[in-house]
Amino acid sequence: MTFEKSVRRAGFTGDGVALGESLFEGIVAGHSGVTFTVDEWDEQWSRIATSDGLIHLAIPELLTELSELASEPPITNDEYPFVLSAGERRSFTANTIIRDTSWRKRDPAGALRLSPLDAERVGVADGAMVRVVTARGSAEVSVEVNTAMHEGHISLPNGMGLDEPTDSGLFRTGASPNDLTASGDRDWIAGTPWHKSVPARLEPVGS
Repeated sequence: MTFEKSVRRAGFTGDGVALGESLFEGIVAGHSGVTFTVDEWDEQWSRIATSDGLIHLAIPELLTELSELASEPPITNDEYPFVLSAGERRSFTANTIIRDTSWRKRDPAGALRLSPLDAERVGVADGAMVRVVTARGSAEVSVEVNTAMHEGHISLPNGMGLDEPTDSGLFRTGASPNDLTASGDRDWIAGTPWHKSVPARLEPVGS
């Protein structure tokens, strides 16, 4: 409804909500892509909502943050010596989508990736089970020793840790990133939790 004229130029009809319904029906009925708006390039400039009509690249709050990055203390410590990226995008993962595990041609278990040196220090090998512990919680996952990982950096994929119904009951694969990240540890501007920089430690399962 914000860009009603643009939607109408794409061939959809109706008033108010009916226009949105027409667009939705067109998307559902479409075999592949659907043109949902039609605009001329000159019209795009009118959508810049600043008072002077210009795109402001210099954001004072962001520039202040950038200037202070070099002096920020490390987020790791003796208790949590690793930086965990909780929610890495990988092949065959997706946000909050329960998929048949047989569809995953790679990384079916949603393994924790870590460097060979870190694997040696923790005392785990490829395919072993390890416990990831953060201030928020913990999860047991399988290990993938990966030479692409830097020392001190570990990662888990997104879209895991969901209960999948099976004939024998619920089945869970991998760890949910939200179980390991605290909502209070977040960016003060956007309010987004720091999923990609979570202090963590690793414990071989059974220790």
